[in-house]
Amino acid sequence: MLRVLIVDDEPKLREGLKSIVPWGELGYQIVGTAANGSEALEKHRHLAPDVMLVDIRMPGMDGLRLIEAIRTVDAAIHLLILSGYADFDYAKRAISHRVDGYLLKPVDEEELRQYLLQIKEAIEQEQEWRTLNRAASDMSREQFIQTWFSQESKPDPAWRQIAEKMGLLWNHYQVLLIHDHRHVESGQEGSHLLKNRLIEAFEEQGHGVVFSMHDYIGILMPIPVLTAGGRKELLQMAEGAASLAGTAITSSLGRQAHRLEEVPSSYRCAKERIRERFFYAPGELLFSGSERFAGDISRDEQQPYDPLQWMEQLYYAVDVGNVEVQRNLLRSAAYAMVHEGYSEEGMKRSFVALLTGVYNKLMQHHTELQSRTKEYSDRIAAIFRQRTAHDLCQHSSQFLEELIWQADKGGRDQEMKRIMDLIQRNYSENIKLETLASVFNYNSAYLGKMFKNTTGEYFNTYLDKVRISKAKDFLKQGMKVYQVAEKVGYTNVDYFHSKFKKYVGTSPSNYRKELDL
Repeated sequence: MLRVLIVDDEPKLREGLKSIVPWGELGYQIVGTAANGSEALEKHRHLAPDVMLVDIRMPGMDGLRLIEAIRTVDAAIHLLILSGYADFDYAKRAISHRVDGYLLKPVDEEELRQYLLQIKEAIEQEQEWRTLNRAASDMSREQFIQTWFSQESKPDPAWRQIAEKMGLLWNHYQVLLIHDHRHVESGQEGSHLLKNRLIEAFEEQGHGVVFSMHDYIGILMPIPVLTAGGRKELLQMAEGAASLAGTAITSSLGRQAHRLEEVPSSYRCAKERIRERFFYAPGELLFSGSERFAGDISRDEQQPYDPLQWMEQLYYAVDVGNVEVQRNLLRSAAYAMVHEGYSEEGMKRSFVALLTGVYNKLMQHHTELQSRTKEYSDRIAAIFRQRTAHDLCQHSSQFLEELIWQADKGGRDQEMKRIMDLIQRNYSENIKLETLASVFNYNSAYLGKMFKNTTGEYFNTYLDKVRISKAKDFLKQGMKVYQVAEKVGYTNVDYFHSKFKKYVGTSPSNYRKELDL
C-alpha cells in the first residue's frame, strides 16, 4: 500500500477526502492528516508518506512554502495541490517544485481517482527502475570481481580507483567459496536460488559481496575469519542459506589478504581446496588447517595397494562375520590408495572392483545371494555418488555388513567353528593362517596354538586333511588325478600325490583302481 498524508486547515475537507474515493482499492492507505504546514513537516518526518495532498492556502506556513521545505528533504515524494478557484494562478507556481497535479475545490472524485492511478503507475515505474539500477550496479561489481580473479598478471593500477568507486576498497579481504552439490543436477537454475539466499544472509547484512565464478559461488568478505569459533559461525551461516535453498554445499575458506593484489591468491587457495573436497571430511568448513583423508598416517604405516590381497582379506572378514575387521580393512585400503596418488575417480573404480570381487566370491558358496544381484549391483554402483572418501568407506562398509549373514558372535569356540567352516567352504583357495589371524585380530602363532588345542591338528594338517577328503570324493566321481589336484587347491600334481599318499596310504591312481575293484 502507498502511504498518503492529507494536509488542509479545514477539518470537514480532511474528513471528506478520507471517504471520497476507495483508497484501499486503488492501492493507497491514509496514514495521517495535518492542519497546517508545520504539523505536516513533522508528520512527514515520522510517517514517511509516498504521496501528500496539500492545501495551497493555510495559516502560518502555506502550501507553497511547505512544498519547498518538503523538497529539500524528500526528492521522491509525489504531491497533489488542493486549491480554490481564486488561488488557481498561485497554485500553478508549485509546478516548478515538481508537483503531480492540482485539484480545484470542491474536489471531483473522478479527477482525484485519475491522479491517484497516474501517481501509482509512476511510483511503480520508479521502484522498477531503482531495482534495475541496483541490479546493474551489483552486476558490474560482480563482473569486476570475476575479471579481478581471472587475471593471471598483476592487476591494472586503475583497479584501486575502480574498487574504491564500487565500495570494495577495504583493509582486509578473505574469500569464501561454495560448491553447490545440486549444481550438476539442476545447473544454473538451482545455483541461482542458492545465490539469492547467500545474498540475503551475507550481502544484505553487510558481511560481504556475493559473486559467481565458474561452477562456484563466492563471497568476498571485508572481515577475515581466523578462529575456530568464527569458522563455525561462518559455516552455519552458509549452510543455513543452503538449507533455505533446498541444497547441500561444501565451503572452502581462502587465506587472509591485506592488499588488492593478494585477493586472487585467497580465491585460488579456496578453489584448490574445494576441488579436492573428496579427500576431506564431510560437513566441515575447509581451510588451510583442514586435515586431508589419511593425512595422519605415517610413512611407516603406509601399505601398498594390492587389489587381490585386499579382496582376499575382505572376503574372509565378511565370510566369518567380523564387522570390525572389514571396516578397518576398507579404511586401510582407502589409505593405501590415497598414498599411492589415486584420484577420486580411481578410488571409486577400485572400490567397485573390490566389492564386486568380494560379492562374486561369496556367491560361489551362498547361491541364495543371486536373487538379490540387481539390488547389490545398484548398491555397488552407488559408490560413484559418494562425495568424500569418508562417505566412500562408510557406504562400502554398510554394503559388506549387509552381506554378513552369519552374525553369531560367540566366544573362542565359536571362532574356531567359523574358521573350520571357512576351510570347508574355501579349501581350494590359498588359505593361510597369517591371513585368518589378521581377520580375527590374533597373533598368528597364538591362533595356531588355539586351533591345535581345539581340533587336535595343526592348521596346515587340518587343511590338508580337508583337501584330501574332498579329493577322495572327486576321485570317486571319476575325475582325473590332475583335475582333482587343481580342484582341491594343489597347483603341483606331484605335491598332491605325496600328500594323498601320506594321509590315505596309497597314491590317487591306486585309490581309484581300488574303487573300480
